[in-house]
Amino acid sequence: MRKTTPRTQPLSDYLKKNERDPAYRAALDRARLRVAIARAIKTARERAGLTQAELAAALDLPQSVIGRLESLKDKRLPSVDLLVRIVGVTQKPLAVEYGAVRIKVLAG
Repeated sequence: MRKTTPRTQPLSDYLKKNERDPAYRAALDRARLRVAIARAIKTARERAGLTQAELAAALDLPQSVIGRLESLKDKRLPSVDLLVRIVGVTQKPLAVEYGAVRIKVLAG
C-alpha cells in the first residue's frame, strides 16, 4: 500500500478560507487582543524599570504569572483588576487598542 503525504497550502490561503468562519474569527481576534495586552504589560513593566520578579512580588503573585502573561502561555485574558494593579505598581499608563477594543488604564 502506498502512503500519501498530506497536501499543504499557503498560510494566506488557509487564513482567507477560515476568516469566513465566525468562530475562527472570534478566536483569532481574542488571540490578537491577548498579544496586545501582553505587549502593553511588558512595556509598562520595562518603562518602570522592573523585572518580572519585582513586579510579581509587588503584586503578591508568583513570577511565573507575569512570565505567562508576557509570553502568551496563559490563554486567559487578564482581569481589569489585575491591569489596574499593574498600573498602580508601575505608575505607567497601560493602553491597548485592537480593533473596536480600547482599554486605557491610567496611573494615580
